[in-house]
Amino acid sequence: MNRPNASPEDFQKLLDWLGSDLQQAIEKYEAIRRGLVELFDNWHCLDADDLADETINRVLSKVEKIAPNYYGDPARYFFGTAKKVRFEYNRRPRPLPLTLDVPTQKSEQEVQEKERLHACLDKCLNLLAADDKELILDYYRGERNAKIKSRKSLGEKAGVSSNALRVKVFRLRSTLEECVSKCVERSEKG
Repeated sequence: MNRPNASPEDFQKLLDWLGSDLQQAIEKYEAIRRGLVELFDNWHCLDADDLADETINRVLSKVEKIAPNYYGDPARYFFGTAKKVRFEYNRRPRPLPLTLDVPTQKSEQEVQEKERLHACLDKCLNLLAADDKELILDYYRGERNAKIKSRKSLGEKAGVSSNALRVKVFRLRSTLEECVSKCVERSEKG
C-alpha cells in the first residue's frame, strides 16, 4: 500500500473516513489511488503516480474539516480534487519540444543552425545506450495512428505500462534536450 506524506494519525483519520472496517478502508484507499493514477494516465500526464499522491495529500490535509459534514462516497471528493491538480499541472511550464521542421525558405544562418542542431542531436543520440536510442527513435517514429499503435507495442515489448513508457521517454528526451543544448552552445563558441 502506498502511503501519502502524512503522520500515522492523519493517515488513520483518512482511513476512518473511508470506512469503519480497517481492511475495507485500506482496500478503498488503494482502489481510489489506482483510480487516480489511471485517471491522470488517461489525461496523458507523464507523472500520474506523483499527481495521484499530490491529490491524496491535498485531501488528507483537509480530511479533518470535510469528513464530519461530507455525505456520499469520499472517492468523489478525491476525483474532484484531481481535476484541480490536473488544471495546475497543465499550467506548469513544459520543456520546449525538439523540433526539426525545416522551413521552405532558409537563410544561410538558419541552414547552419539546423545543421548544427542535427549534428548535435546525432552526437547526443549516439551517447545513449543502444536500447535507449532505439526506444526514443521508435517512440517518435510514424504518424498519428501508426505512432499510437507503435507506442502500445513498445510498452508491451518492454513489459511496462504506457505511463511507465512515457516517463522513461520523457526522461530520455530531457537528457537529450540538455545534451543538444550544451552541444549547440559549445559549437557556437568555438
